[in-house]
Amino acid sequence: MSDPYALNDDGTAKDPAAFRAALKADPAKLEAIEKEPEVAEVVLGNDDHAFQELIKSVYHTEKKRQERLNRTMAERTIDAQRASATVPRDTVQLYAQLRESGLQYGPAFRLLRNVHVPDIAA
Repeated sequence: MSDPYALNDDGTAKDPAAFRAALKADPAKLEAIEKEPEVAEVVLGNDDHAFQELIKSVYHTEKKRQERLNRTMAERTIDAQRASATVPRDTVQLYAQLRESGLQYGPAFRLLRNVHVPDIAA
């Protein structure tokens, strides 16, 4: 059996009837849909064009959200790499600093190879 939620490259449903049926058959999804009257009208209605446009809109909105999240994570990684210049590269020295601050790790727990310090101002 194929995935009823399968999408085309443009974000439309490969099989709109199967997609719609799968939404209707899932009680949690159906409950969420019914909380939005305009969405419910399209999903529970018979207008395939409106249904495809709704799916495409949701797809593109989620895609943009994911791209923003990826950019944010990439920026945090860059910030962490910049901050790591201030962190001792020698783990022996790092563990010495941790010990001085009250954190003691025995040899079995000294597994750090890289340290990234996030930009807490972000």
